[in-house]
Amino acid sequence: MELEISSCSSCIATQYKYDVFLSFRGEDTRDNFTSHLYAALCRKKVETFIDEEELEIGDEISPALLMAINASKIAVIIFSKHYASSKWCLNELVEILQSQKTNGQMVIPVFYHVNPSYVRKQTGSFGEAFAEHESRFREMPEKVQKWRDVLTEASNLSGWDSMNIRSEAKLVDEIVKDILRKLEHISPSIDSKGLVGLDSRIEQIKSLLCMGSSDFRVIGIWGMGGIGKTTLAGTIFNQISCEFEGNCFMANVREESEKWSGLVHLREQVLSKLLEENLKIGAPAIPLYVKERLKQTKVFIVLDDVNSFRQLEYLAGGIDQYGPGSRIIVTTRDKQVLDKFGVDNIYSVDHFTHDEALELFCNHAFRQNTHPHDLMVLSTRVVDYAKGNPLALKVLGSFFYGRRKVDWENALHNLKRISGRDVYEVLKISYDELNWEEKNIFLDIACFFKGEDKDYVTRIQDDPDFVHYVLNVLVNKSLITISSYNKLEMHDLLEEMGREIVRCESVKEPGKRSRLWHHEDIYHVLKKNKGTDSIKGIFLDMSKIREIHLSSGAFACMTNLRMLKFYVPKLSKLSDVKVHLHNGLDYLSDELRYLHWHGYPLKTLPSNFSPENLIELNLPYSKVEQVWEGKKESFKLKWIDLHHCQYLIRFPDPLETPNLERIRLSDCIGLPCIPSSIENFNNLSILCLRGCESLRRFPSNIHFRSPITLDFSDCLNLTEFPQFSGNIKQLYLCGTAIEEVPSSVECLTELAELYMRQCTRLKSISSRICKLKSLHLLSLDDCCRLERFPEITETMECLEYFSLASTTIQEQPSSNEDRILPSSIANWSYGCRGLILPPLPGLSSLTGLNLSFRNITEIPKDIGCLSSLRTLDLRGNNFVSLPASIKQFTQMEELILSNCNLLQSLPELPPSLILLEARNCKQLRSLPELSSYLEELDASKLETLSEYSD
Repeated sequence: MELEISSCSSCIATQYKYDVFLSFRGEDTRDNFTSHLYAALCRKKVETFIDEEELEIGDEISPALLMAINASKIAVIIFSKHYASSKWCLNELVEILQSQKTNGQMVIPVFYHVNPSYVRKQTGSFGEAFAEHESRFREMPEKVQKWRDVLTEASNLSGWDSMNIRSEAKLVDEIVKDILRKLEHISPSIDSKGLVGLDSRIEQIKSLLCMGSSDFRVIGIWGMGGIGKTTLAGTIFNQISCEFEGNCFMANVREESEKWSGLVHLREQVLSKLLEENLKIGAPAIPLYVKERLKQTKVFIVLDDVNSFRQLEYLAGGIDQYGPGSRIIVTTRDKQVLDKFGVDNIYSVDHFTHDEALELFCNHAFRQNTHPHDLMVLSTRVVDYAKGNPLALKVLGSFFYGRRKVDWENALHNLKRISGRDVYEVLKISYDELNWEEKNIFLDIACFFKGEDKDYVTRIQDDPDFVHYVLNVLVNKSLITISSYNKLEMHDLLEEMGREIVRCESVKEPGKRSRLWHHEDIYHVLKKNKGTDSIKGIFLDMSKIREIHLSSGAFACMTNLRMLKFYVPKLSKLSDVKVHLHNGLDYLSDELRYLHWHGYPLKTLPSNFSPENLIELNLPYSKVEQVWEGKKESFKLKWIDLHHCQYLIRFPDPLETPNLERIRLSDCIGLPCIPSSIENFNNLSILCLRGCESLRRFPSNIHFRSPITLDFSDCLNLTEFPQFSGNIKQLYLCGTAIEEVPSSVECLTELAELYMRQCTRLKSISSRICKLKSLHLLSLDDCCRLERFPEITETMECLEYFSLASTTIQEQPSSNEDRILPSSIANWSYGCRGLILPPLPGLSSLTGLNLSFRNITEIPKDIGCLSSLRTLDLRGNNFVSLPASIKQFTQMEELILSNCNLLQSLPELPPSLILLEARNCKQLRSLPELSSYLEELDASKLETLSEYSD
């Protein structure tokens, strides 16, 4: 029996058409609350059904409406004053609660300006409505009683009361957030295709959970690798996590805890998810205030693949750590971990029965749940070899898919020879069928690349297109998967199998294996010069070693080494050199395709090293002065990363590395200049010189042929705007000492984005900037000496976002212009001269304009000409009013006016507005009539509001 992933209540077999069904009384809420809620859901791309019919004809709901109810994941019932007066609404409610029972539909009641007790007890306006119903339906008392029953039932469900959240905008926002959370749990996080025979197992685990009990429980799911523990835990999580105030599914605990960040980071992830905020604790003990919050929170945690008591103790905590009714599920292969923690409720996952195993196998071998008649006997024999292990069945099924009967018989002959039919050996059947190249890439993933970005893995190969093809082969054979984030994923059992294949190449001597990934094996091989020509790849996590001193010949025998990576995990702050070469380095393999050495300790690579096969070179935080001595050819090299190499004075030129695509030299503080030959890198797409403090100028008259991003940010001594041209797409000059944007800027005809934030010496910008017809983003934030923007003599038709905001303002022109800064920026430096804005018609394509904290005293009357504007940020300025032309913004969605202390009134606002923010506007006494589309009004800290409209 195939499992259907369900909502909290039960399994849902319905094919959903809608996410949400709205039930409401039209005359009460159609044109106000319901329309706002519907619009908010649509903006969040939630497929929502709303009955557009104004009239309710007849007593019974239509078949179309009935179908919509049953095809919706969630029903939102908006109880309003006259809801019970409508027989139509009451019949809708009957069908909704029936759908809840039969389809597991979620139901969310909203009590809109009506007391929930009126609904529950049918009193108040609901009592008056039922008096009429009982009079009219004297012959059908059971019908009226049914209506009473469903009202009582629905009112007892967890929902929302408008009397508790007075702001209608906030109420809508909270309801939408609640719906999104519930939809996340309803939608399966695991692929439900091919899930077989899980119903009975899930029900047994649920019985151990005792959901009705208020005590705290830990439940263990124990079984061998590949048996389906994670699938079971994930399915249950999807079904019931919405019944808890906080929930977290922490996958791959064993693997994640072995990384540099370890259990401290894992626990921070768990607590952050439970409390829905980003917690950074960084200490073994949980702060008292966090503990107190956890004790008040009913949580559901799944800890997947735990293999030590310490992990469980650290992540699950004590029995008094969480609120009443909390539940924790732990999946593990080691029952002793559960016993030591005192877990009494343990579900042992059994192998599949023969019928279940046969169905799962058929799903993958034939893409259906049955087998062809002529393959019945052979299918049964294959299933017997898998011994009921779901992963083995899946891999074997994918292996046999599309094969002829004679191929089945040959493969079964090989299966017969497996002594004891160990699951590793069964899985290895599919591996053995791979060709040489496919096996190599499979083993590379198992040893080095599990969890890595697919594009990263392919780009460091000789033939990326072929590797793409091989990855598809491995996916089709169920040996790997590619996540929605483009990560290469592999079941841990297959990872172990791959690593075991490599270990078996030489059980006693790691130096005779093809791949080394374990820090102890690598330490042994390098320290004792045990390397051989068998080694193709070494990946050393340097956070796992203290330090190592190597001889100059440590790599001398590794003539076939293709990949060498001495790395530091992303979250580690390690910058110290861990690998020492006091006597230099005599040799590196000419076969190297990928070289990554964090903290390389020498001034250059070995003189006899030939980089002819090198594709990517990363030497961050190293002591190199130049990559290699003299001139060498490295025509395959595409990426070079030398960031934080403070002694670097030279990098390879185009004659040596003509195909370079990316050069990263950020924070190379000793780099004095860039050669003019830089323009001869014809394929260069990124040149990053961020933080190169010694760089004072860029060579003049440089022309870049290929589309390129240039980053000079934080080059503190760069005083001149670079004089270059060509296909420059993005230019970062933030934090430089540039004083002027010259007229030569017009040469950058392809420039799309120009960033010059915090250019504190910038005084002027040439009017020729309007020649940049491709420019769509211009950022000049915190350019505090820039007092006038040039006149725009030509329309900049592509410019969509323009920011002149200020957060580090220097000095007030006079004490009369002092302004009160909001408390949130009280520590910022003071004042600025008012910015003179450019004529606006030339900026008519703008969709976003940020002029915050620029001491602007008057907004131009012609601002209405910015007809495309969607967001306008005017925070912290000194104008008294906005011009009436602002209502011409027919597309505006967000208007931000907070901390405008002199603002006294607002004109008529655009009808498209959905967000108005006006915090700390202390002289603003009233608001205009707000659009019915307004989603959020944030007008906190107004001194008075004589008018307020929801």
